[in-house]
Amino acid sequence: MAKNKKSSAKAKQTRKKQSKKLQIIISCVIVAIIIAASAILTVSCSSQQNRNNELCTYQWIPSTAKNASGDEVEMSEIYNTNYTSYQGSLTFNEDGRFSLWLSPGTADDGTHTGSFAVNSDNEIEAFFDDGTNTKFKIERKNGTANGIIINYNDYEIYFSH
Repeated sequence: MAKNKKSSAKAKQTRKKQSKKLQIIISCVIVAIIIAASAILTVSCSSQQNRNNELCTYQWIPSTAKNASGDEVEMSEIYNTNYTSYQGSLTFNEDGRFSLWLSPGTADDGTHTGSFAVNSDNEIEAFFDDGTNTKFKIERKNGTANGIIINYNDYEIYFSH
């Protein structure tokens, strides 16, 4: 009987040691998961911030347009014959706001504002202050944003910097 008690105590001690080892392993795995998730979140936020900063670096100016048929048209067809006096612009701010000027006249006459979120390397979600939402496309060359395409009435307008 004493042998059984000794054997039982030894087994209990072994189970205790194994339980502690298991707790340590589980703790290490949890810490590793937290570190990995934190790193992924940091990289994701950093990548998002880099995409925003890339857009904020430039003032984007309308350069070409296509009609609903996909044919390139003069900008004056969209604005009017005085387009060269107006130009238009699209700017993104680091605070997540944008400003879009597409109407003839001064920027004060036809500027639309709102907030934006870069969904991916090639898409911006635009939330206009008037309640409408749309998506702008980002064109890239060698990984760098070199154009923004927006839909305006029946036209696609290409903005470049």
